[in-house]
Amino acid sequence: MSKLKILIVEDELVIAEDLKEILEDLGYEVCGIAISSREALALIEEKSPDLALLDIQIKGGKDGIELAAEINEHYHLPFIMLTSHADLQTINRVKEVNPYGYLVKPFNEKEILAGIELSMANFAREQSRKTQQDNSEDFVLKDSLFIRTNGMLVKLKLEDIIYLEADANYTKVNTKDKKFVIRSTLKELESKLDPNRFVRIHKSFLINLAEIEGIQAESVHIVGKEIPISRNQYSWLLHQIRML
Repeated sequence: MSKLKILIVEDELVIAEDLKEILEDLGYEVCGIAISSREALALIEEKSPDLALLDIQIKGGKDGIELAAEINEHYHLPFIMLTSHADLQTINRVKEVNPYGYLVKPFNEKEILAGIELSMANFAREQSRKTQQDNSEDFVLKDSLFIRTNGMLVKLKLEDIIYLEADANYTKVNTKDKKFVIRSTLKELESKLDPNRFVRIHKSFLINLAEIEGIQAESVHIVGKEIPISRNQYSWLLHQIRML
């Protein structure tokens, strides 16, 4: 079984290195240390961690709670908040981003282990529950996606969908001859579509692999549109092409 990959977001490097050592002693893999939200988002794109440990007070324009909100919007990634502040105001802000755990400094090895294992168990349980339930306004059959538009359900064949683009809490669905806007996030739609056909190559784009016309290091060309691709997804895509 592969090791759990953990990203540390902590701007006090001494604390970050101590935490890294503890995590590695516990058998986890630390895939990166970021001191700001910008660095953290770049590492998420590049390393695809399984879990992030987010300190609330970090350098840069966004603090850890604002970073957590962005992760919720664009990524399928559980996180634990780290802080030396346990005041009610901070706790209330943290609750708004729904972390899978909350550790107050100074913490010890046992607390870290328990926090990580419980968080990953809760995350797995949540994903299983989401798979069994369909609470959104769209649903999927084997070869079609039904969406609600103008008061009725419209059937879209999956083969006709070219790409989907995130737009806050909505998603733009681009087909060969029409465009639709669905009141559902890109992350929600991704979980319902065949991963062998539709791939999220960027935090804002989910594409139909069959419609790719060309590939560059930083973008994919699809029906005349240039769509950005993250570094790790570019490597994955090249590997898939070799396998075809």
